[in-house]
Amino acid sequence: MLAKLNHMIRRFKGEDDGAILVEMALLTPFMLLLSAGVFEFSNILNTRMLLDAGVRDAARYMARCSSDWDTCKGLAQTLAANGAIDGTSARVSGWLPSQVEITKSFSTPAIDPATGTELYLSGTSNVDVVQVKTSYPYAGVGLWSYLGFGQLTLTVFHQERVLGW
Repeated sequence: MLAKLNHMIRRFKGEDDGAILVEMALLTPFMLLLSAGVFEFSNILNTRMLLDAGVRDAARYMARCSSDWDTCKGLAQTLAANGAIDGTSARVSGWLPSQVEITKSFSTPAIDPATGTELYLSGTSNVDVVQVKTSYPYAGVGLWSYLGFGQLTLTVFHQERVLGW
């Protein structure tokens, strides 16, 4: 019996016809997982960039708007979420204008805490600054939650000096 087993093992060692099949069977799940991870990460990055563009557009609009605050705020929120003031198409699926927070603050003068440099040069002591912020719960394609991570919330913030009003 032992001789027969040794003969089968020697014969199996000499054959390499199925080696590629075994290697592919071992490697394919890892390659699929890696590919899905790259796709998910690029989708997260794309969504983050679209949110950032919307927040920047809204802050620039508010900084130059010459109408009253409430009218400009509603139009800027629509601009951020839809990419246009008329609100025809969504910039990011599920991102609503109500999720865009717009506030106005006075900076005396604005100093960057990291570098100590003055952010907005002004001849007056107060500088009006518009701050636009949003938080978006990322739904994604499911790989993120399948791997056991919690829900991902993308948060974007931008501020602009007010030039109008």
